[in-house]
Amino acid sequence: MNYPNLFSPIQVGSLVFKNRIIFPPISTNFASVTGELTPEFIHHYARRARGGAAMITLENMCIQYPDARHGATQPRIDDDAFIPGLSRLAYEIHKYGSLAFMELTHPGAFSSLKLSGGKTPIAPSAVDIRPDGVIPDEMDEEEIHNVAEMFAQAALRAKKAHYDGVEIEAAHGLLVNQFLSPLSNKRKDRFGGSLENRVLFSKMIIDRIKELCGINFTVSARIGVKDFKEGGITTEEGAQIAKLYEEMGYAAVHADVGFGAKEKRLEPMQYPEAWRSYMSEDLKKAGVNIPVVAVGMIRNPSRAENILETGSADLIGLGRALIADPDWPVKAQMGLAKEIKRCIGCSECIKARHEEGTALRCGVNPNVGRLEPDEILVPAVKRKKILVIGAGPAGLEAAIALKTRGHDVIVWEKENHIGGALALGAVPPGKEKINWLIEYYEYKIWQLNIPVFLKRKATVETIKQLKPDSVIIAKGANYSSPPIKGITQPNVLPFSDILNKKKLIKEKKVVVGGGGLVGCETALYLRQIGGNEVTIVEMLPEVATGMEPISREHLLHELKETGVKIKISSPVKEINGQYVLVGLDENTERLPADYFIVAFGGRPDNALYLTIKKYFETYQIGDVSKVGKIIDSVQAGFAIGKSI
Repeated sequence: MNYPNLFSPIQVGSLVFKNRIIFPPISTNFASVTGELTPEFIHHYARRARGGAAMITLENMCIQYPDARHGATQPRIDDDAFIPGLSRLAYEIHKYGSLAFMELTHPGAFSSLKLSGGKTPIAPSAVDIRPDGVIPDEMDEEEIHNVAEMFAQAALRAKKAHYDGVEIEAAHGLLVNQFLSPLSNKRKDRFGGSLENRVLFSKMIIDRIKELCGINFTVSARIGVKDFKEGGITTEEGAQIAKLYEEMGYAAVHADVGFGAKEKRLEPMQYPEAWRSYMSEDLKKAGVNIPVVAVGMIRNPSRAENILETGSADLIGLGRALIADPDWPVKAQMGLAKEIKRCIGCSECIKARHEEGTALRCGVNPNVGRLEPDEILVPAVKRKKILVIGAGPAGLEAAIALKTRGHDVIVWEKENHIGGALALGAVPPGKEKINWLIEYYEYKIWQLNIPVFLKRKATVETIKQLKPDSVIIAKGANYSSPPIKGITQPNVLPFSDILNKKKLIKEKKVVVGGGGLVGCETALYLRQIGGNEVTIVEMLPEVATGMEPISREHLLHELKETGVKIKISSPVKEINGQYVLVGLDENTERLPADYFIVAFGGRPDNALYLTIKKYFETYQIGDVSKVGKIIDSVQAGFAIGKSI
């Protein structure tokens, strides 16, 4: 049996989970503005059930509307009117043999003023914990009882809608966590002070749920095992909280993050896989007997199996992993781990939901947020011979979709490897997970028997010899140097020569031209790997613009910590063998430089397309038409592969 621990059943409360994989709550913004479930919402969760997870948890359910709204399009369970729609989704989850849960949430101090109509939020104490400085109103005992009743009534609605259980959100700095943490609970009454007092609100919630729903109704909790902030919950106290939750009757606990930087729960790519599993391990070592869930950047079946095998957890929460590939469980169980499209941590999901307030999206899965017909690759009516020029993510995604539909596909790549810009993007420190996507494409090319010809240059003559029915140009962007005085000096190199290791620079003075993502990561690589003295020069007033904020902050912190200098509003005027002249107007500065690295970003280049389209049915996708990110290439490749 593949991964015997991962695919063994387990008792959780009154329920039996068919395996150890759960889909934890991840906010999607797929609900309607007024909180009803949409077809996209229903399909999203049903699809993860179809993929084999034992339990599916609906996201961030609003129990008090609009006062406790927490998201642009948050699903609601504050009224019986929502039971019929929720029951439709429960049916869809159950028909695939999965159990249906929902997370009940109250943000407390972090309720959105914009979404609540400007109402001052409530919290255990009137303390300054919001980023905007708004002080919440301290809850009196009547309010505490009322909110506990709201949790319980929401659980009763979940039961009426045929859900198998509920999860109480007691982590991430939200209301229940605010009662548990000394950072936010400064009360002097029976709800504050000692740990036994701080968990009283949690006890009120589950006691009332059991009164309304029966003692066999399963209730779990996501608890903040640790606050990543001085004076907060420690892992030792987190273990005590978990034990108290066990005594109260909670059936399972997720070992998660409490207060602190968002980076600790919405990790950038650079964080190591399963780094949070030590929290669940600490709970198990402390003697917590109810099932404990390990969550956070678990991507590989082998890693999940190891966590279970060593007794570090009883269940595995796969959040972003199942966003990237909902069939992760069934593929792992069937011994097809190489076919799993692993989450690489590109943070597109975080940027959409937490920065933009838009619908969830995924950098490697083009079908997130879409309906079932969008995912299905219908066999081609007429089989065509199709040439794909470029083996980057756009070209390979297209080739796989086209081949799956029955076309005869050939791929040409000018380099001696596949991956395109992915191969370079995986080189800087902490970006190794990008290689997972390349590995997936390598496997699919082999599995589908798609011929890929490396070091093959595409011209009109060579294409005519092949005689394809259609040509897809996905050769990437043009990274030619801009017209700067001295740009042809021998000490001027493109960033690609650094990242593909054609040129190794050590202990030199290096100036990197361009403060976008490519320039910043190339600078970090030169500093950490080569021990160089590195300066980034950027003509704009900021560097690394356009990135998801948490990942950007992490990158800027790394640049600062490693000593990379940054000069903004500093366009490059001249380069020579000893220095680089930068600045605006008369305010110029000479920067000593043994090397100047060109990293100004790419530009679309449709010259080949304009030539080829005279002779063949031709399409252009990816950076060749508009320079973008991994998600843009993946979506464009899948779309063209589905349409021809």
